[in-house]
This record gives sequence, structure tokens and C-alpha cells, in this order.
Amino acid sequence: MIEAFDCVVAADRQGGIGRGGDLPWPKLKDDLRFLRDKTSAAPAGKQNAVIMGRKTWESVPARFRPLPGRVNVVISRQELALGDAALAAGSLDEALARAGQRADVDALFVIGGAEIFRQAFDHPRCRDVYLTRIEATYACDAFIPALDDYDLAETLESHHDAGVDFRMERWRRKPRLLGDGATPRPGT
Repeated sequence: MIEAFDCVVAADRQGGIGRGGDLPWPKLKDDLRFLRDKTSAAPAGKQNAVIMGRKTWESVPARFRPLPGRVNVVISRQELALGDAALAAGSLDEALARAGQRADVDALFVIGGAEIFRQAFDHPRCRDVYLTRIEATYACDAFIPALDDYDLAETLESHHDAGVDFRMERWRRKPRLLGDGATPRPGT
């Protein structure tokens, strides 16, 4: 069983991640490459799992589904006809369990959407949030929660593409003080 998981997300200055089920900013090749590389890097003979909500799954163009080289897990309260393309789960905990118990899975990544990120950021097993910070503000209708339980650990890369400045950051969950009734978090 894999104890911890990470999130990978891109958000504008106000935490906006989408509008109408799509990205509100132009296609950023370096951000898409970062998502692919981060969620695909696994030792030989292993692969990683990407966990997403149904709306995120449906927002991926059909020709790119499932995301290649990774176990895809889709969370939905609805019955889904995914065939062999992906695993279905009814909750974040079920998705983590289904993917985390597979012998061929090395790491778990939550990749969206807004409701799944809300659950993931607050989940005791969430270790890091890899955030592509878009240095602009867009008209969004989907947002990530504030990273109040996380500290900026490092800035990984900075880019300018399609007229947009952005940087990739790694946010690490703050350690809990022992004795406050909380249990230590995995990876801290």
C-alpha cells in the first residue's frame, strides 16, 4: 500500500483552475510537459497512477484518454463505462486504495478537478502539491482551496509561453505538532 500521494495542478493568481470544463489560459506546452513528466516518471517495471474526477476525465480529448503510461483512475458517483481505459472509484479514498494496492504502481497523483482537489488538499495522506502558478488572472468558475496547510518548499522552473509567465512550485504539507491530537502526516 502506498502511504502518501501528491497533487499536480495549474492555477492563476486567484486559484482559478478552469472555466466551463476547460482551461481558461492558452495551451502552455511547458506546463503540459511538466504534468506528463511528473506523473509518468517511475522505475522500470512500474508506472504511476493519476486520479481524477469524471469532469477532468471528460475534459481530456478522447484521443489522449487514457493518459498513456499511467494507471488512470476516475472518481464519480455515477456509473461509468470506462472499459479497460481506466479504473472507476466512488470516492477519493477508494481511488487511493484501488491504485495504491496495485503491485505495478509506484506513486499516486491527483490531477483534478476542483472538488477532488478540495478533498485531496485536506486529506491526511497528501504530501506535496506541485503547483504551476500562472502569473495572470482569468475568468474562472473552478478554484483550488488555499494552501494554508502547506509551505512553499521550492520553485522548480519558470517559463514564458503564449504570452503568459508561469512557474512550477512544490508545496509541502506543514508538519503537525505532536501533542495537538493530530497524528504525524506521511512523508513529514
